[in-house]
Amino acid sequence: MLHKHTLITAALLATLGLTACNKDKTVGGPPPPTQTESTGQVEDLPDLGGAGTNVNPSAPVGKTNAQSSGPDYEINKDGVIMGKQYGNNNPANVDSNAYGKRLTGGVSKEGLLYTSSSPDDTLDVLRGLKRDQLGLSASVTEAKLKFESISGLSVVTLNIQENGFARVYNLVGDSAFEDGNEIVRLRSARTGNGTKTTGSMPIRGTLQCLDLDGKCETTLVKVELGWSGSASHIDIVFRQSNADLFFKMSPGSGNPEYDFIKDMAVSTFETKSGTNRVQSSKMSSWEVVNGRAGFTVVLKTYENQMLAFSGPLVSPQSGNSTNVVLKRLAKDPNDDDDISSGVHLTYQNMIGEARLTANNGLGQIRLVFKMRKYGTYKQDVFAITFMRRSKPVIDLNDYQDQQDQGNDNGNQNPGGGYEDGGSDDLPSVE
Repeated sequence: MLHKHTLITAALLATLGLTACNKDKTVGGPPPPTQTESTGQVEDLPDLGGAGTNVNPSAPVGKTNAQSSGPDYEINKDGVIMGKQYGNNNPANVDSNAYGKRLTGGVSKEGLLYTSSSPDDTLDVLRGLKRDQLGLSASVTEAKLKFESISGLSVVTLNIQENGFARVYNLVGDSAFEDGNEIVRLRSARTGNGTKTTGSMPIRGTLQCLDLDGKCETTLVKVELGWSGSASHIDIVFRQSNADLFFKMSPGSGNPEYDFIKDMAVSTFETKSGTNRVQSSKMSSWEVVNGRAGFTVVLKTYENQMLAFSGPLVSPQSGNSTNVVLKRLAKDPNDDDDISSGVHLTYQNMIGEARLTANNGLGQIRLVFKMRKYGTYKQDVFAITFMRRSKPVIDLNDYQDQQDQGNDNGNQNPGGGYEDGGSDDLPSVE
């Protein structure tokens, strides 16, 4: 039996590599404090407080990790010591202001700042290029990237506010996995990611995997939208990878639905037995340079139960606390549409509300969940901190000339998209 006031928490472990940063945006500072096991109780939805224990769910049974491994110092390309390394799997950092934030440059109507989900300086470099002279980046309301396993295509979908109307643009290109960090051209398509293209402007683009190991957990998509001579340049950074978890659970009011979810955390990180435990946890984000940013988190159990939510990736100018209601998802957005994932929504439907209550702008977010009304039971509250596993990325400056040459290689529209408002006879990608 569990002790009544045990706070179940979970997760880690990934070593973080950083690239060089501007002085005022350096990811550095004092070493993060070591988390220790403690007890307490979750009371209100927006404010949790307290601490918990770190455990790595992917480690062999019996192994736990309380701190990130990795170098104590990060040295930039000029040989300058940047200070203690940011621990992307230390949940204390979700509330820390010691490391700064990575910002897109966009601001929400509520005055919150749109952020990255990684401590690398990719957004800083792209913002410094000042490519979007027409300011259309601020009109992108949502962006999606999916790598189709069946077709082998990379599919990009952009939702854009165009002259006051919502428009959708889809682009497709070959898979980028085989060629490492090579640039892949994107062409317009009539459909993609389950949505039809409704915009009529010419569009073309490129895609490049940014991970230093040649993988594509971090991806840069550059889009030219508009007619020749007046096209707007939009840069979007997509990040999708595993996330470490840190659970904070209250003792509970006896609500059997809450007890099911609490048992999931206990079985995962203490007993490590049974099928009601976490099998995978992922965090994805899209980040428009000088525009909006959003995130998705998906947690699945061995029984294929799913908790999945999405929302804007925002944080205040001062501090990390937010109070943003999130959207629940009925499917994993990363699953192929043609393949039935067979996910179960029993746990998802037990949640009455989910909110983003903290975002450090570096890849750690805290979500607070409130159980739905069920009989006369209290609507118990619990929290999960998602900590995206960041990877070292390439230096974009080394690839800038290659990118520019690829776009001007004697073809005004290398993507094979629209030139005069009409569409090419391109395949439909659902």
